[in-house]
Amino acid sequence: MNDIFSHLTGQARVEQLLRAEAEQPGRSLLFIGPPGVGKTQAARAFAAAVLCPEACGHCNICTRVLRDVHPDVHIYQPEGFTYPVASIRQMVSSANQSPLEGTRRVFIIEEADRIVERSQNALLKALEEPSAATTWILLAGSLDVFLPTVLSRCRMIEFLPVAEESVRNLLTERFEVEPSHAGLVAQIAMGDLDRAIQLATDPMAMRLRVLAIKACTRAGPTGVWALSATEEVQELAAEVRSSLATEQAQELNELEEMTGGGRGTGPAKKRLQDKHKRALRRVETRVYLDFFAWMGLCFRDLAAAAVGVPAEELLTSDHAPEVVAAADSQPAYFWLAEADRTQQARLALMENANPALLLDSVLLDLAIGATSARP
Repeated sequence: MNDIFSHLTGQARVEQLLRAEAEQPGRSLLFIGPPGVGKTQAARAFAAAVLCPEACGHCNICTRVLRDVHPDVHIYQPEGFTYPVASIRQMVSSANQSPLEGTRRVFIIEEADRIVERSQNALLKALEEPSAATTWILLAGSLDVFLPTVLSRCRMIEFLPVAEESVRNLLTERFEVEPSHAGLVAQIAMGDLDRAIQLATDPMAMRLRVLAIKACTRAGPTGVWALSATEEVQELAAEVRSSLATEQAQELNELEEMTGGGRGTGPAKKRLQDKHKRALRRVETRVYLDFFAWMGLCFRDLAAAAVGVPAEELLTSDHAPEVVAAADSQPAYFWLAEADRTQQARLALMENANPALLLDSVLLDLAIGATSARP
């Protein structure tokens, strides 16, 4: 069936559930699953299916929903580490307004597991007694932080990691990636479809991974090297920001061409501009988060190689010579401690630590630790 849900990859059960749910979209939904498995894409597809009578996937309604410029579909992201209670109250208040174009409004909250308890209480009443014309969709990677009352008000839909074969097929068929490279990317991505697409289509994403692996495997790291490596990541983050700004300018122009001066154009344009500002703030932080994530994976591979795991079983198998050579320089516990350090850095970054200073600190600690721990 070629419709809005055919855009989903590797989530056949989710697709079946959402088709049925779109027929009577009154309940609040909670999409639960690891990052990069298509939760946001599925939420947009569901919103389009609710608003488009045929759920076709290609009409003006579906196109605007998928591009986040439809006035009756609202997508929220956390401000920093969490959602302030004032932001949640503003969402709830907005949900009481009538739809601008269709018969229903859809509110999608990304990373809803970052909503602290006080803010969840502000959202609870809206979930308990939603407006007759409102559907809430919460997206989360974990259930641990949610109040039982919030969980009880939502229909839970579970997303699983995307199978490596499905990722590989998507890359070769939709993005025309060469099969051997698609296979490598699918292995590296570990079921994270967003990461796979980014690695396969964005040269800067693969450059960041290579930088991280080189940082982890460098022989005899020094303080001067640490500062230089941080500068490389900063330069890449600036490139990513500049590239995104160019894409955003084009997206704004396309919105104006698509909507003209019709009703709802002003709010849609303002919403898109606000979304662009948030995205620019987040994109540089995302570069550092990804860099730390790649470092963590490489450090775990170094620990595995240090205890004799074969090179072909490593996630960094395409850099096996460097990883195996570096692994022999330190015991496994050293590499595991470094992996833990990168995870702590990711958490600090999500709590608004300065990215460059944080990376300097991690790389300097690596240089000092490698010197003091060297046999």
